[in-house]
Amino acid sequence: MNTQPSLMADYRVLDLSTKMGALCGRLLVELGMEVIKVEPPGGDPSRREPPFASEGEDPESSLRFLYLNAGKRGITLDLSCPQGRELFLDLVEYCDVVLESYPPGYLEKLGLDYPTLCQRQSKLILASISPFGQSGPYRDHLGPDLVTTAMGGLLYISGDPDLPPCMPPETQSHYYGSLCAAYGIMLGLWQRETKGVGTHVDASVQAGLALHEHVAFTYSLEGQIRERAGSQHHHVAPANLFPCQDGYISIFATQQHWPALLEIWEDHPSELDDPRWLDNSERRGQAERINELMASFTSRYRKDDLTLMLQKQGIPALPVNSPSEFMKEPQVQDREFFAPVTHPRVGTFQQAGAPFRINGQRPGPLPAPLLGQHNREIYCSQQGLDPQRFEMLASQGVI
Repeated sequence: MNTQPSLMADYRVLDLSTKMGALCGRLLVELGMEVIKVEPPGGDPSRREPPFASEGEDPESSLRFLYLNAGKRGITLDLSCPQGRELFLDLVEYCDVVLESYPPGYLEKLGLDYPTLCQRQSKLILASISPFGQSGPYRDHLGPDLVTTAMGGLLYISGDPDLPPCMPPETQSHYYGSLCAAYGIMLGLWQRETKGVGTHVDASVQAGLALHEHVAFTYSLEGQIRERAGSQHHHVAPANLFPCQDGYISIFATQQHWPALLEIWEDHPSELDDPRWLDNSERRGQAERINELMASFTSRYRKDDLTLMLQKQGIPALPVNSPSEFMKEPQVQDREFFAPVTHPRVGTFQQAGAPFRINGQRPGPLPAPLLGQHNREIYCSQQGLDPQRFEMLASQGVI
């Protein structure tokens, strides 16, 4: 059991999600919940996704699976057969939350819809994550990350203004969907504690992405469509990424920072001393010119040296870190964001922990489970399944 500092201990979650909702389960682990990852007997498909920590394609060493399922307990179960569904319903009786990301209607076809689950656990929180939600004309549309990012409006405003839209890195839409579902689950649990009722949380990945202000708020309120601007801020200049001798630095200089910036930049062009440049909108209208001049200044320095110089004068500026540089950052190390964790197949490695501390302590990282690692412990020791029946169901591929 997890003895880490916790905000939401004593809650138990059955995690049926695919990679679309797996981060939600991990977030619940970091909040202190016991999360049981339920995989088909052949394993979650993400176990077979590269990159792998070891040579070959060992399903126990997929980096994506290791990251998204860290800290969860793991069991296997075939929900497509009656015995598997009955075992699942038995598990539901002792759980608070069921998390799933199947296509809408899939659980209903199995006879495991929300009303049926509530017959076993009347105050159950069911969280469903899907590309477009459980209702509407697109509910049955397929929605991989590229599709939901495009349909959510974020892709349109991402990238260079002179090029086609640029896909953001990683699977941002899945992670936003997971964040929204985790938020919904916490609200559902609060309602259960205050009103004694369960709820079905219906999280749409498309809607989660549309929470970006330039997608939903700006257009719905002002009717404005923000065009792609690369790394250039829409209202401020210089507010962009600028080259240094060893990489890039991000600088955000508003009206209040402009005089201090010119003071540091001793040999700046005299034209920049004109009082009209104090106005944010004036500088933003000439962003290309200012960026060009700024680049000639920043390229003289190493990014850490320039960061220190600007920060001392109260100018927001920070280096653009590579992943390796991020791990070495004194701030990251001081707050112990990474900590060693040992996985039975992969060995010991540095794993990212929770993005928060609880009373000064960060919940320590735990490894992802091996396939079916906790089958016997959960089914037999906790659920009381007869060991002989367990072996029979395992031999039949139900478990």
